[in-house]
Amino acid sequence: MLRSAVSVVVSMWIAASGAAQPGDLPERDPFFKEVRAALARSQAVWHRYAYTERRTELHMNPFGRMGTGGTRVTEVRPHANSQLTYRRVIERNGVPVSKPDLERQDAEHRARVARVQRDAADAENDDRLARTRAQLILDDVLGTLQFELDRREMRNDKPVIVISFAAKPNARPLTREGRLARVFAGSVWIDEASREVIDVRAVATDDVSFGGFIAKVYEGTEATVARREIETGVWMPTRVTLTGDVRALFRKTRVDHVIEWYDYRNMQ
Repeated sequence: MLRSAVSVVVSMWIAASGAAQPGDLPERDPFFKEVRAALARSQAVWHRYAYTERRTELHMNPFGRMGTGGTRVTEVRPHANSQLTYRRVIERNGVPVSKPDLERQDAEHRARVARVQRDAADAENDDRLARTRAQLILDDVLGTLQFELDRREMRNDKPVIVISFAAKPNARPLTREGRLARVFAGSVWIDEASREVIDVRAVATDDVSFGGFIAKVYEGTEATVARREIETGVWMPTRVTLTGDVRALFRKTRVDHVIEWYDYRNMQ
């Protein structure tokens, strides 16, 4: 669910609201166009980069409270076909996973790949599918939100442009990511030189259901995302936090969760 949230906040862009813009900020339309192009580039190639994920596992204890279990480190090898994405657990609670466990995971993944690929399209079609889906999500989120150029700040001696966003009145998103975007409002920080999104802070303005372990996020829940340049011209999310009230399984509880993504490497 959090990876989906990252996809949403990283996609939040360009549905300009038409409000008057401060005179010292970049010209609205060209700026939005350049940022959208930068986001689209990253969205189109995300599946080409493996990465390592570190998260603290969440669990519900017998008394109905959300607790944190151990930490888990996973090697992730994305694929345009999500069924072929490989998530290989390499460490639990600071202890490396045993060789037999790694071999078991590898064997299970090979078997799954063999099953899926019997009916899968070739790599070129997979790549086209990934680009098409990424563009669909981007367009849906952009059609759901409206943005305003807010101000300029300095970060690490570099200028950044701050954008505020909220849902358009009567928005009717079609994708899961668009429906998620509809209930969030907040700010986006843009590196002025590269036109890349570097940070996002979003607060839920209403309750939203997901399904899965975290079934619902309630109004007031805050999500933050950090993006960084992983190689020249390619930016990816590196950290996401979720803080607030959620429904996990059948109980409402408070959560303060962090996931980090690092060690990106090009698989092609």
